[in-house]
Amino acid sequence: MTSQASEHLYTLHRTPFALAPVIHGFYQDWEPVEKDLLLSYLILPIVTYKPMHGFLKGARTDSSIRTMSSVTSRLVGLEIRIEEFKPITNAALLILASEESLEVTQELSIKTLKKPNVSNSDKNLFRYGQKLSMVLAGENVVSIYRMLGLKSL
Repeated sequence: MTSQASEHLYTLHRTPFALAPVIHGFYQDWEPVEKDLLLSYLILPIVTYKPMHGFLKGARTDSSIRTMSSVTSRLVGLEIRIEEFKPITNAALLILASEESLEVTQELSIKTLKKPNVSNSDKNLFRYGQKLSMVLAGENVVSIYRMLGLKSL
């Protein structure tokens, strides 16, 4: 009984409907670049990882991906988490596209069309998504993946 209850709680916290605003919040202030759709797969694995919360909470405009990745414990298991969150990210992107909250352009870039609806989202995760956008700003997608030690999606 307890394993089923914990599985249900896990499912409720990892639902695409609750996590879609986190992705939307990331792209709200993001300056679109070619193929930045691929960054969607990094958002949830990074912002939901508790060791990353301290960094994202204190992130400032001068924070960068280099400062984020300087402490390796923040990136432990990132590839596994990306695989775990891939179906949730896909579903969240479909939800956002069907709500016409964002649009995927021909260059595989994300363009926001509406303000994020944060009513059914975790406020901290939403804020961490916005901070992650600020941290990754100014970098291209390939260099972000390289700096995080990721070889492929």
